[in-house]
Amino acid sequence: MRSKIVWTNQVKNFVDSHAPEPRRALWREIKALAQWNGRENPPLIKHLEDELSGYSRLASGRVRVIFFETTTDGQRTIECIYAAPRNTVYEVFRLLFLDELAS
Repeated sequence: MRSKIVWTNQVKNFVDSHAPEPRRALWREIKALAQWNGRENPPLIKHLEDELSGYSRLASGRVRVIFFETTTDGQRTIECIYAAPRNTVYEVFRLLFLDELAS
């Protein structure tokens, strides 16, 4: 199955705001999602629960990237929608995105 990674401007700007080596590590982790087959050598992902059900997170050091996957016509798309430090990512994501969707 073909895989495609897309990211929001927030994710791009957040990753690009880091120093060169952490930035490269983050992009490598994000792009590794495209090669992950769901079984072998999983990246540091976790499927979120409760009100964040349907979303997953990728861990890279102290950074978390929230994403979700869709499959259409044999193409798997991984949409990275929010990135932040691990101590704030879930609360801010919930406030910014889930509250907007409920409105």
